[in-house]
Amino acid sequence: MVRVLLTHTPQARRQYYGDRSLNRLQALAQVILHEAGDALNAAGLIEVARDVDIIVADRLTEGRGEIFPQLPGLRAFVRCAVDIRNIDVEAASAAGVLVTRAGPGFVPSVAELAIGFMVDLARTLVEHRLRIPVIAN
Repeated sequence: MVRVLLTHTPQARRQYYGDRSLNRLQALAQVILHEAGDALNAAGLIEVARDVDIIVADRLTEGRGEIFPQLPGLRAFVRCAVDIRNIDVEAASAAGVLVTRAGPGFVPSVAELAIGFMVDLARTLVEHRLRIPVIAN
């Protein structure tokens, strides 16, 4: 079975996953959970991830270059953020580790909300104008 490390702290894990999502992931893989309240540093990450296939990293856990050669079983480093600025992609590639990141999924939602507000405003603009008292100069 595939072994997956979630580096999220317990609080972050509750916010990102919740019980339902975590249970579904656990049905697919052996999941190792980071239980401390602080983000893992490089040494801590190497220690916890010794036998994992995939690291699913929170935004604070760095993928420093020194971790990849020391984790020979690691196949993927999945970053739960839009960017990969704190991941040494060159070192990961040299070790044969795929690096991925989350897409900006919030963009369509924000665009839809803005369009919805514009439609609502267009439908009720006359109604709102009639309620605004006109002040003569």
